Amino acid sequence: MIAWPLHAEQTVNAVVLEESVGVAVRPRSWEEDDVVGGAVVTREEIAAAVKEVMEGEKGRGIRRRARELQQAGGRVWSPEGSSRRALEEVAGKWKAAAAAATAHK
Repeated sequence: MIAWPLHAEQTVNAVVLEESVGVAVRPRSWEEDDVVGGAVVTREEIAAAVKEVMEGEKGRGIRRRARELQQAGGRVWSPEGSSRRALEEVAGKWKAAAAAATAHK
């Protein structure tokens, strides 16, 4: 993923995706290099980011990390997974509450 923030919290999201989660590359902008002109990302920076994701060592790590996260997501959403069980528990409580509310009317 190439994380190119444009508004509000997207900068924080881009930093998290790149530095904490390890699934993104952020192209550098003029603003980050203290050049007058605002947050302009050059075509060369875009090309370098795409090349890094597609061919570079960092890109291989990003793809590996994305696969790991995909597998983890699959495990927690499987029928025995913790997220599936938690959602089924919440849905069961809501159904019981709705049934109880309907019975009292």
